[in-house]
Amino acid sequence: MDEPAPAGDDWPDRPLSPSEARDRLDAGEDARAVWVMDHDDGVRATVVPDDAPEDAVVDVVLETATGFEMYSYTRGQWMDYGTQRHDDEDAPSMAGTLESYRVLAGESSLST
Repeated sequence: MDEPAPAGDDWPDRPLSPSEARDRLDAGEDARAVWVMDHDDGVRATVVPDDAPEDAVVDVVLETATGFEMYSYTRGQWMDYGTQRHDDEDAPSMAGTLESYRVLAGESSLST
């Protein structure tokens, strides 16, 4: 995994709405699924701005044909945590990481 870096200009300076997160499926040329994390209230209270909608999305994983692209809204901006490739045998399984996520859009290649 890469060190986090600010995400591209196509990410807003606020959390995504669920519909904006779903739209990420069409934004990537080979996106298969959009995964989102449903944080508990304690985490949401520290991460989600007060003026954000109750259903704001702050953690997204885009599953593509080649890997999993991870993004998180942190300190007022979207950060890109890099891509874990499907063929990286040394990386931990994404199935474990994604246990706390749900598929918002598309169809995953993982059995959940």
